[in-house]
Order: sequence, then structure tokens, then C-alpha cells
Amino acid sequence: MLKVATGWSDDPESTTAVQEALDMAVSILDGHVPKAALVYAAIDQDLSVIGKTLRARYPDVLVAGGTTDGEIAGGEGFLEDSLVIMLFASDSLEFSVGVGPNAIAEPAQSTADAVAMARAGSDKEINLGIAMLEGLGTNIHDLVGGLQDALGAGVPIVGGAAADQLRFQGTRQICNDVVTSDAVVILTMHGAVNVSVGVATGYTPLGQPHHVTMAEGAVVHQIDNRPAAELYADYLQQPSIFYPLAVQDETRQSLVLSSPLNFDAETGALHLVNPVAQGSVVQLSTASRQEIIDAARNAVGQAAAGMKDNQVDAALLFSCAGRRATLGTRTREEYENVRTIIGQDVPIAGFYCYGEIGPEKAGGPSLTHTNAFVAVFLSDATA
Repeated sequence: MLKVATGWSDDPESTTAVQEALDMAVSILDGHVPKAALVYAAIDQDLSVIGKTLRARYPDVLVAGGTTDGEIAGGEGFLEDSLVIMLFASDSLEFSVGVGPNAIAEPAQSTADAVAMARAGSDKEINLGIAMLEGLGTNIHDLVGGLQDALGAGVPIVGGAAADQLRFQGTRQICNDVVTSDAVVILTMHGAVNVSVGVATGYTPLGQPHHVTMAEGAVVHQIDNRPAAELYADYLQQPSIFYPLAVQDETRQSLVLSSPLNFDAETGALHLVNPVAQGSVVQLSTASRQEIIDAARNAVGQAAAGMKDNQVDAALLFSCAGRRATLGTRTREEYENVRTIIGQDVPIAGFYCYGEIGPEKAGGPSLTHTNAFVAVFLSDATA
């Protein structure tokens, strides 16, 4: 048995918000005691209060999560300045949590520490990792790669990078009673669980391929031996954060996108969300608002198809903060467009991220994505 319930509150006072969200979720659990909780909270919510309240009511519950660019909850859809809690109860699955500090400076050690702590919490094999990563100052690719190395190639990892409503000042993560930043937090599921993932962006390449001729990490200085921002001027007259760079990668099915955070007016350098290696072949990419919304439906359709005839016990949705910024007032349509596929009875939780995580195909490695919508369907494989 896997019983999952979602509760939410948009009260700005964390003490009230956590009580409201927890009461809602507990009422849906119908007497089952939760073993684990995912927490997705607005940056102004107090994660310390939320964690302590959860553990005060359920001392043994395991807590994992962090701050967001917007929250998603079944029945309500897109939320802002809110708190979403998803509770997991099961008599067949075990859960564990892990946290690894120093994600920015020591990604390999941080991810290894998080997985080691999670492994210590259960003797059963890990069959899923739900991650919340530091979303600022890190190389998300290194963190996901480190988690995959530590968990093993066959273990799917899903989730996203913590956010702060596009303030770019600092994100936070929570693991049980510990509230931190610059960390990797993971909730692991141990036992027989069905996992199906769908990924889509809606973006398509624009114009001709170009070569990155000078780059340092997430800063691209030159493209085609010219100041990088001039590429945007050639196509758009002026730089725009709404046109990510698409990096060619023949090993992947989906576009590898990296969105500009800002443009250096003096040097013409691009400061991107994710690193782009020198020597990469890139193009600008574009998507209409309708194409972005349709991509969410595509991702959910992929996840639904992968479940075959299995009952869906829970759905997790991870969407990019860049998608939310582009959609603007149409953000709610992204969720409304997928709810018809998921159904009214499936518990749903998720958030808007600074980078999304999920495998492109069943059995494949988990990858980082930007400007993507990642849909994850879960069910108890013993049912």
C-alpha cells in the first residue's frame, strides 16, 4: 500500500500555513501515519517552523524539501507565496533522507554524503531519489552526476534545484529539522515502486548553429569570436532572457537549454543559468506561450504512457522558473492543461525550479534540464 496526500496553504504566517497544509493532508490520509514528507515553500516561509511543526506532530516523519519559485498542489494548481506538503504513508515501502553540505565547492562529496546518509536509513534497495539541490552558484550537472554515481546507474533521480522567486539572493533546503543552504537534500524510496517520467520543453532551435569560442563556467564571453551578446543582437536587436541557448548534444533526445541571467553591457558576455563548455555548438531557441503549455501536456502524456495499466498513486511536477517568467499570467494554464490527463483523484505536488531533474527514458540516466517540464508518476509495485 502507498497512500499519498497533498495539503497546501497560502497564509504568509508559517505557523498558520504549516498547520493548515498539514491538517489538509492528514485528513486525506484517512488515519494512515505518514512516514515521509516533501516540503515545497515560498522563499519567505520559515522552513525551521515548518520542519519543527511536522516533527512535533509526527516525530518519526522524514522531511525533505526547500524553497521555490512557485508551488504546485493538486486541486489548486499554480500557487505563489505558499506552502505545499506531500505526505507518504506505506506498509510496503521504506523511506530515508540525506543531506550533503558544501554543494558549490565540493559537489562530489556533497552528493556522496547525502546518499550515504540516506542509505544508512534503510537496509532495502533504493529505487527512487527525489532531490532538492542548491540552485544558485552550483553546477547542477555535477550535482546530478554525483547523485547518479552514488546511487547507481539504474536508480532514477527526479526533482529540481531550489529557487527564490528570481531574486537570486539565496535559496534554502530542509532535511528533517535542519534548515540549510548550499546543500544537496534527497528523499529516497526503498522497495518496489513503479516510476514513470516524462520530459518536454516546447522550445525549438532558431537560426544557424554557432560556436562558443570563449567561456568560463556559466559565463560565455565569445560566440564565433565575437562578444556573445552580439548573437542576440543579430537575431533580436537586443538581448532577451526569453530566448535560451540550445547546446547541441547528440547523446540526448531533448534540447539542452541554458537561459541567460544577464548580459554584461561592457564586455558583451552572457551570464547563464548553467555552464556551457568552450567549443560547444549552440543556437538560440524559441517557444511561444502555447508551445510551452503544450509541452507540459506532452510530458504528462509520456509519464502516463509509461505507467501502462498501473494505478497512479502520486504525481510530482517540476517546471522551470524560466517557463513561469515567460508564461506570466498564463502560468496557471500549464497546470490546468495537464490536470485532465492526471485526473482529479491523484495527489499532486511540485514546484518551479532553477533546474529540473529526470531521466529522458525508462532505464536511462537521470539528466539535468532547463526550461523543461518534468512529470513523475509513482505507484506501489506490490499493489
